[in-house]
Amino acid sequence: MAGDRRSRAGDSGRARSPKNGRSERPFDVWLNRQLHTMYDDIAREPIPREVVEMIERDARAAQRQADPDAKATGADEVPRPPAPGENDQG
Repeated sequence: MAGDRRSRAGDSGRARSPKNGRSERPFDVWLNRQLHTMYDDIAREPIPREVVEMIERDARAAQRQADPDAKATGADEVPRPPAPGENDQG
């Protein structure tokens, strides 16, 4: 009986999250919705080319540091699409 009381006390006033089965407080649900409303459009924007290149350079440097005997041939480079206006014939 004491165990029943403990399990029920933790669920009072909370909504069940369908994604992970956790209990969420109403404030957490509200905050999650507000943040999605404010930032979902920004999160869908493409990552700027310069940032992608910086990440790729860092990944290559980390790979070379982890394997100093490997030659840098450029084969590990990921091809990138041209930036807007980069291939324009003008």
